[in-house]
Amino acid sequence: MYGIVRTGNGNYYTSMIFGFYGSENYSEDCYIILNHQKNALIKQSVINPDSQSLERMILIADCDGENWTGNAYLGFHGVDYLPEQIMTMIENNSVPDEILKCCIKEDSSYVFVEYPEIKTKRDIKNFYCVTDEFHDAYIKEIKQNGDMLHVRFAGTFNCETELWFNGDVEYDVSSRDPEKYDPYWFGSTVLLKDGFVYFADGRNLTTEEIEQGGYCWFKARNMKYHIIPD
Repeated sequence: MYGIVRTGNGNYYTSMIFGFYGSENYSEDCYIILNHQKNALIKQSVINPDSQSLERMILIADCDGENWTGNAYLGFHGVDYLPEQIMTMIENNSVPDEILKCCIKEDSSYVFVEYPEIKTKRDIKNFYCVTDEFHDAYIKEIKQNGDMLHVRFAGTFNCETELWFNGDVEYDVSSRDPEKYDPYWFGSTVLLKDGFVYFADGRNLTTEEIEQGGYCWFKARNMKYHIIPD
């Protein structure tokens, strides 16, 4: 797993996520990541404990956790070379050098792509994860230059999201016209079919449902995005 770590006022850094500790009280849930200097493991709260709202501290850019072991719901689970005692080790500043070196090496070998393209089902899964599937998002700006369409969304859960569509671009945003209708999305669907990428307001939609109308939707040969933490 890999995340964008929000540090406040739009500032952030990125880090591999090595583990997760889940508790019965979700406010105590935390991730195991590297610090900003990339020289120590730290615990990072999932939700900002000082916020009155559910404010994410880490935006999950890559949600692949296939090599993780342990309890996926309560207790610790993470990469297979981290012991269950890692939480105590971090608290006592006693993480063994060999474990820290493994984490630093794995983090440095990861290539973080700031402008990912949607090409595969895994790309779609990561897109859903980092944007919270566009729940409560709305279109802040939309511009078209030839066959390139740029759309900027606000409200994507502690970030804004830029999208670019190009190649045989089609779209219809009339159902979310803020002067006439509720502009907020409830969720989203991304589909790959017949060489096109579909992106629409609504969960678990088919291409037939999207093209029948009534939804806010985009269709193009290519789609990429960029996350802007707040």
